[in-house]
Amino acid sequence: METKEKIIALLRKVERPGIEELIQYLCLSDFFEAPASTKFHGCYAGGLADHSYSVYKLLSANCVLLNLGTAVDSGQKPLAITPDAYIIPPLLHDVCKIGTYLPIKEGSKFLYYWNKAQPKGHATLSISRIAKYIALTEIETLMIKFHMGVYGLNEFYEEGGWQTGEYPIRGDYSKDEGMTKEESQKARYGMSLANAWYHNPIVKLMYFCDELSTMESKYAN
Repeated sequence: METKEKIIALLRKVERPGIEELIQYLCLSDFFEAPASTKFHGCYAGGLADHSYSVYKLLSANCVLLNLGTAVDSGQKPLAITPDAYIIPPLLHDVCKIGTYLPIKEGSKFLYYWNKAQPKGHATLSISRIAKYIALTEIETLMIKFHMGVYGLNEFYEEGGWQTGEYPIRGDYSKDEGMTKEESQKARYGMSLANAWYHNPIVKLMYFCDELSTMESKYAN
């Protein structure tokens, strides 16, 4: 079974309104033909789908190994992990890359270039695209939002230099005045990288699986 068929079969396990429309969106787009990047990893036709399926396999295996489906102690407040959380975030975390890379044939092979008309955003763009078709749970949203880890603290833009990223590393304590401790904790829950990683280890694991998949692709012989 090819990667495309595997991904579609997994997504069809998700019993949620709009899932068939989401699958159709993926099939009509370049999701299954696009590269994962222009030069860093998976820079070949189908690289994006291969990377997505690789992250799914890594996440599934390591969640079982680490028993992350069970709530942990030490003051953490993890959200419930449903079977869909093992499917949707790893397979769809990079739908932001749909339409991102333009193929140009040079000699006997294709090279890929950034599409300057691509909308801004990375994880947030993936979330907004998915949300047009299906409703995401809170844990699924956190897993996708923070899958870039430390790299998501900044976003590189073509004109040169670094700009503020899609999320902060720590929560905003400046608005705590007038709040009770419980209100402050609720307001900051899942809003920063550190908070999301601390309370929901699967969010942190999602980042490492994304990195491992990238490294496997980049350094594979």
